[in-house]
Amino acid sequence: MVSGKRKILVYQPAYAWLGGLLLLAVLALAAYQLFEAGIRYSGQRVQQLTQQLEGLESSYDALQKANGELHEQIAVLKRSSEIDRRATREVRNEYAGLREQVVELRKQLAFYQGIVSPGKAKAGLNIQRFHLEPAGQEGRFFYRLTLTQVTHNERYVRGVVEMEIEGTENGGPKRLKFDRLAAGHRKALKFRFRYFQDLEGEIRLPAQFEPEKVHIVLKTSGKGQPPGIEKTMDWPI
Repeated sequence: MVSGKRKILVYQPAYAWLGGLLLLAVLALAAYQLFEAGIRYSGQRVQQLTQQLEGLESSYDALQKANGELHEQIAVLKRSSEIDRRATREVRNEYAGLREQVVELRKQLAFYQGIVSPGKAKAGLNIQRFHLEPAGQEGRFFYRLTLTQVTHNERYVRGVVEMEIEGTENGGPKRLKFDRLAAGHRKALKFRFRYFQDLEGEIRLPAQFEPEKVHIVLKTSGKGQPPGIEKTMDWPI
């Protein structure tokens, strides 16, 4: 029996292996090319990142230097500002001290002018001023009594000062003499001068005593002396 048109396929395994090897070679070449491309790209990227890092480090160093310079400038400005404030305080204190000195000098000038050019002041012995200020403890005071001799001051004037403080104690009136109030219980406060004299010391008042007035008497002694005087002043002086 004769067969029709038929094709007979002959299997050749050598060609199949050759095709597989060729495909593997192509794939290997492609992988290698991709690997090389990856390496080149990575190298370029690393180089770019390295350059960026170097730029950032340079900028950081510059900023750190600038920051240090700014801190130094701030420190200098702070010191300068503190010096300015200190100098301002010193100037203000000095100005206040000078102003107080000017006020005191003006008082002294007026005092001496009152001696040299008495104007309407009464000729002879005068109580120029009597000043009291607290001595730091309850009931204790410093006193300063200034006496002057106006116009007729060719000779020394001398005598004693008698002082009393009027007030109340336990609801009743009371007068306290100077010799009972002065520290050391001085018996008499004496004066001797031509133009002026300052008498000063400390007095101590009893705890229950409320002062109201100060009565001062100047008694002269000797021939040719001006007449004595007396003066009453309200407390506080």
